[in-house]
Amino acid sequence: MQQNLIPRLDRSVLWGVTAILIAASWIGNLWYYETMQLEKPVFLKHYMVVYPNANDWIELTYAENKSTGKKVTAVQIEELPSLLFRIDPHPNTYTHQVLGKAYGEWRTGDEEQAEKASITVKEATVFYSEGPPEKVPIGEIQIVWDRRQGVLETSSTSGSTDGSGHYSVNVTQPITLEHVDYSFSDRTSATFELTMQGRGEPEPQLPLHLSTGDLLTFNYRWNIPDNSAAAYEVYKTYIMLTYKTEDGRTIQDRLPVNFNKNLSEKQMKRLARAGGELS
Repeated sequence: MQQNLIPRLDRSVLWGVTAILIAASWIGNLWYYETMQLEKPVFLKHYMVVYPNANDWIELTYAENKSTGKKVTAVQIEELPSLLFRIDPHPNTYTHQVLGKAYGEWRTGDEEQAEKASITVKEATVFYSEGPPEKVPIGEIQIVWDRRQGVLETSSTSGSTDGSGHYSVNVTQPITLEHVDYSFSDRTSATFELTMQGRGEPEPQLPLHLSTGDLLTFNYRWNIPDNSAAAYEVYKTYIMLTYKTEDGRTIQDRLPVNFNKNLSEKQMKRLARAGGELS
């Protein structure tokens, strides 16, 4: 009798332990899943200079849960009523989230756009699949209503996913290049490198006198640490040039800078664990 009872007890204990382990594993998986969910969609911080008169557009990036929770259904910017957003929720998919896009395009036929004053937008009104809309911070978007009137002609341009790129222009008439800068330099001086080549010199000194047909090349690289808060910022920036023509005009010109950085799976998990707030 006793010999038969012992195996029965062992089996009961084994099944009990197994049940506890299964329950613990299920609870652990549920806890992990919950920690990987965002309470609501999170818009990344955008630092952009946008020129509507040059057919420029606004592209906002946001993260939202893949399955459960609120979804972004519409976006509006009160200061820009002529801007219409199209929502694309699934351009980049991760384990628990998607990185969506809201593309803002200008309503055609707005003849007064050229007369509008430049403004800076820091918030957008976001509409969700459930619950009321709310205003959310989106960074700093500078809207500049002017037209480019330069004397530089694009020769070549490139951009890579490693953050590097270049922009080359031909000079179409003699100029004196007086100043070179880039937008948001106060924020990106530690993460953005810019070098210039002109008249056969790797780093020419300013002011630089350029003749018709001379080539001017700008090489740049984004150096953003993957584990920093800056990795969750999106930039649409320009190289800003100031030069004089032979007839005495001072021209403020600009050249676009590519920004091809994307969030990795590891970075997305870090964003979810932080509840969408990183500093």
